[in-house]
Formats: sequence, C-alpha cells, structure tokens
Amino acid sequence: MRSGSHLRPLADQAAPVVLPSSASIAREELMFASLGLFLKTAGILLAVVTLAKLALAHQHRLDRHGEIQAVLQLQLDRLQKQQVQLDRLFSSDGQQVVFQQEQQWIAPNRRRIVWSPAP
Repeated sequence: MRSGSHLRPLADQAAPVVLPSSASIAREELMFASLGLFLKTAGILLAVVTLAKLALAHQHRLDRHGEIQAVLQLQLDRLQKQQVQLDRLFSSDGQQVVFQQEQQWIAPNRRRIVWSPAP
C-alpha cells in the first residue's frame, strides 16, 4: 500500500454482525410511533388551547371596544347639544334665549331682577 493514502487497510478478521430480532424491531418501531403520536397530540392540544385563549382575548377586546364606542357616542351627542346651545346663546336673539331658559328656574310668585350694563 502506498504511504499517504486515504484508504485504510482491511482488517484481517471481520467483526461478526449481530442483527436485532424482529420482536425488538417491532417494539422499537412501536415506541417511536407512540412517541410521535404523543408529540403530535401535544402540539395539536397546545395549538387548540392557544387559539381558544386568543379568541377569548379578542372577544373581550371587542366587548370593551363596544363599550368605549357607546360612551364616545354619548359624549359626542352631548357635545353637539352644547354646541347648538352655545350657538343659540351667542346669536342675535341670545338674550331672549337666556330668559326663556331661566323661566323654569324662577319660582312662582317671584320677581326677576335683570341687571343690565350702564350705557
């Protein structure tokens, strides 16, 4: 044989090859199959639990959004009313509007005193 060759020399005696029995092969295959089934089942179960939690969180978020939207709409309606009332107050007949609104605040059989600025 040449020196520096990457091939190793053949051994004088070959080691005996021991083949596993078919029962041990079947047992090993069954073990790996059951392990694979367990891992797949665990993965699917984890995915289902995660999706259920996400769906629940999404539903809570939508409920909260609905509540906030309802409160916002109430506030916008209130703001619109206040803007209309303010516009009426500062219109050309605003003083009469104030008198009409204050009518209900004055008790019956009472006099109203209106202070006007000096000319």
